[in-house]
Amino acid sequence: MQRDIGHPNGPFGLLILALVSVFGTVQIYFWTDRSIWIDEVSQLLNFPLTNLAQAFGPLPEAQQAGPPVFNLLLQAISGLSIHVMRLIIILLTLCVISAAMFGAFGKRALPMAAGLLVLLSLPSFLINGSMLKFYAFDAAGFAIFAAWIYAKDRSAGLNFRDIAVLLAGLFLGVSTIVGACVVVGVFLVLRLLGRQLEVKEIALAGLLIVLALAYYLQIGHATKIQITAFPDAYGGLGMEALQRFGDATMELFRIRGAATLFAVCLVALAAVAFTKGAERSQLSGLILYISAILAVFLGLAAIGKYPAASSRHLVWMLGVFPVLTGAVVDCLLRSVSYRRSIAITGLAILSCIFAATGLRVISKWPPQLVEGSSEQVIATLADLPPSQVLHYFGTFRLIPLMIERGAPISHHSYAPSLSTHSVAIDPSYFDPKWNEMDADLFSELIEDMLHNDPAGWAKMYIMLRLRGDFRPLARFVLDAAPRDGSTFYISSIHAVWPGDTGRATHGLRQVLDEKSCDYEPVGVFITLLSPGYVLKVKCPKLP
Repeated sequence: MQRDIGHPNGPFGLLILALVSVFGTVQIYFWTDRSIWIDEVSQLLNFPLTNLAQAFGPLPEAQQAGPPVFNLLLQAISGLSIHVMRLIIILLTLCVISAAMFGAFGKRALPMAAGLLVLLSLPSFLINGSMLKFYAFDAAGFAIFAAWIYAKDRSAGLNFRDIAVLLAGLFLGVSTIVGACVVVGVFLVLRLLGRQLEVKEIALAGLLIVLALAYYLQIGHATKIQITAFPDAYGGLGMEALQRFGDATMELFRIRGAATLFAVCLVALAAVAFTKGAERSQLSGLILYISAILAVFLGLAAIGKYPAASSRHLVWMLGVFPVLTGAVVDCLLRSVSYRRSIAITGLAILSCIFAATGLRVISKWPPQLVEGSSEQVIATLADLPPSQVLHYFGTFRLIPLMIERGAPISHHSYAPSLSTHSVAIDPSYFDPKWNEMDADLFSELIEDMLHNDPAGWAKMYIMLRLRGDFRPLARFVLDAAPRDGSTFYISSIHAVWPGDTGRATHGLRQVLDEKSCDYEPVGVFITLLSPGYVLKVKCPKLP
């Protein structure tokens, strides 16, 4: 009997899967050894939590939030090194995605290998999959949904085991709330069209929706502070929101990833057109789910309920992508017996694309990492003699975190102090009147806020960004500078040197010039995320 080339007992399939595993191991090795950026700094400020109840609400520091499962994971691993934490997060994510694909494809090695290859070739997965944020868990949840709709026998009704599987995916992330509801809805529609839908299935779907609603209310409570604190990041309606969604999708996949996705989709449509039986039914069900979930998310974005302002908000797509890729390969392999020429042509096209993708990634090793500049800033401070160091912009969060984590920079004296506690911000602070206010009055009010208001940091951060004038923050910082004319340093992260007009560094330079200070960079660190610098400064002696 001819052996299925995709079966694990087929040496070719096992060899390809082994090669992809080696490829993935090297990729993970490169991409997990990178410096943290400001969002990760803000997240880590919260851990370890003082009590586990905090995992289910707004996090106590820096306006942060996350799903409880991820918060509890960070609670468990926060004492480890950054590198090890990254490894744990991406390996757990890959374990869930691989388990989902195993549930979809069984012991057929080639579909699994194809799905993992396209996933591990994407920088966006390697970045977000190892980020100290929850986005990778969204991808893991959607891999469960996509694999379930592909593998689920439509002649068998929805049962408690199915609900348990879907709930496991739902509770992993945030976008997973929508994904779980849509996938069960698509399945029920397919059952209805086949005139097989039973009342008990509707009851079970209702149970899932009730639990999803309860989880939605919990997530809404946990994220309310974060979302309301950043109206410029999470705002947008109609065409503006849809354009942001499209831009974020292209940022997620980039040109080559988008080209691979396009090719996979074309082959998938051809496979649906020319195959038959179970493989056609399974693949068409998966495509229907993907179409439905895209339509729902686009609709939610248009009405302002799903703010896809960045590629990291769409990482859930990276859970669907490998399952779709593996499903197309699986469908073609299973149709070789009756659509040989079409199946082999499709497999050949995909094989060429996958091989080219993998070889191109390998040719770029070691890759240019997308990382923050925190390690460089900390290393620079560690090499300086004991000095007065002023925080600026992101280092209000970075320096306390790194000292707590044992960085050798505690020999310096740091100022000024500023609370980064999470607080709800009254929307009146985002009123246009603040942008129309006289510059001197605005600066006076912000400086007073930073000195006297425990919520000053949270309000200031967004108000200055909306106005495009960071001089009030710079004045607050330089008020803490030595008054005897001695040399001091200023450290900053998430700000570029020398800086564009209206940005944080430009405001700092304006105030340094106002005060006739001499300054020069000791280190300038240009990274793709959260660049930073350290300045050596000397200001005139004050009476």
